[in-house]
Parts: sequence; structure tokens; C-alpha cells
Amino acid sequence: MIDYEIAIPSYKRPETIKKKTLKVLESHNIDPDKITVFVANEEEYDAYSKSLSTTPIRRIQIGVPTIGAQRNFIEKFYPEGTRLMMFDDDVEEVQRKISEQKLGPIDNLEEEIIFRGFEECEKVGAKTFGIYAASNAYFMKDRVYTKLCYVIASMFGVIVEHSDDLVRVTNHGEDYEYSIRQYIHNGAVVRFDNYTVKSNYYKEDGGLQTIRTKEYVYDSIKKIADMYPDYCTMYIRESTGNAELRLKDTSKKIGATLDNFFD
Repeated sequence: MIDYEIAIPSYKRPETIKKKTLKVLESHNIDPDKITVFVANEEEYDAYSKSLSTTPIRRIQIGVPTIGAQRNFIEKFYPEGTRLMMFDDDVEEVQRKISEQKLGPIDNLEEEIIFRGFEECEKVGAKTFGIYAASNAYFMKDRVYTKLCYVIASMFGVIVEHSDDLVRVTNHGEDYEYSIRQYIHNGAVVRFDNYTVKSNYYKEDGGLQTIRTKEYVYDSIKKIADMYPDYCTMYIRESTGNAELRLKDTSKKIGATLDNFFD
């Protein structure tokens, strides 16, 4: 049995978190005493306290504004060595690949994801693990990936370290940035490519949607690309016009790349 904590950063989504992520955790019999919801300020604290008063969640912590800074705050909030799971507030279901055409709900969040994730980290010396970014069975693989890859922030685990090397400086794309920082700092990350989550990443009110524009996305992605030219390249996705990143695993021959979703 692995002891762990759960942190959920949330902004202007007091009803969403109750109907989605907290409902998912409840369906997997997760102890509510492990869960802390992190909000940006006192006004948000009051709104969440009122909304969550009908749930067993009693730990609501005022942190700081913006998601990158909030995740930094959360990791400093817990002692070093804490096994910490972070969830977005709009997770509708945790899924696994059943076939090339089908995804299905997992049976046991602790056994399939949480305990196993921290065990896989121990095997390779990694301090963070996550799941596949796209909810698309066709591109998912039955493998545990431990080279440089995109660990999406919707659901991930981290063995807390209070290192300046891991401090995020971006908001949009902060999970790209953090994946690279973890890889450089610890030499590996862990990703379960046969697990994912169902979520409306860009369609839910609140959260980063309150400030995200095409220009904001471009500036954030370019900043990461400029910081880590040896580990990623920026490109513009034709279907959306948005800036995105491809990660480069430097343990391979020069020029080898990993697509952010599909490798």
C-alpha cells in the first residue's frame, strides 16, 4: 500500500469540479480525506466552500492565481517525498484502451494508475508519471514509455521535490515545460500509453479559458521552445492555427522526435 495525497487546482469551476472530477474520485472509492482543492483567492474559497458543502470534501486551500504558479505552490505545499496525484477539475472518466476502436472505463483507479505509477517511477528513477494525452484508442499503445514524452497535466503523479529546476514559468503549455524539466532533472518520465482521460480540454468555462487566446498560446509555446531548443521544436498545427510543440528525445540519435500525442 502506497500512501499518497490528491491535489486539484481549480478556478471558477465550483460546480464543474463537483460534477466531474470529484464524482470520478468518489466512484473509485478514493478517501476524501486525501483530497485538497486549491483555489486562487478568498473569493474563490468562499464560492468553493459553499458549493462543496454538500460533499465530503473539507480541505480547500487558498493558493495563488494562474495554473503554472498554482502547481508550483501545490508542490511546495507538500513535504518532499510526498506521493502526490494532481487532477484537473473537469475529468469526466479515466479510460483504458480496449481495442484499436474502443476505450472503456478503468476498474480501479488506485491499483491501475496510482500505485502502479509510483512503482514504475521507482523502477527507472523517475519522479513523475502520467497518461496518454489524446482520448483516441487508435493511436494508443499497450506500453509504459520512459523516454522524453508529453505528460499531460489532466492527471499525473509526482514524487515531490522542492527543486528550483522544476519550477514552471508558463501557464499554457506548462505541462510540456514540466515534462521537459522532469526529464532533464531526473533522466526519465513515465507514461502509460494505454490509459487516458475523457475531458473537454478547451470547452469548459473557467480555468485557463479565462485568459487563453491564440496570441497567448503562441507566446507561451514559443517561450518553452526558446528555453529548451535541444528538447523541443515549435510548429503551427494547420487544423487549428495554434502553436504546439514536438519533443525531442536526446537519448536517441540527433533529429529523432516524439510527437506530443501520437508517439
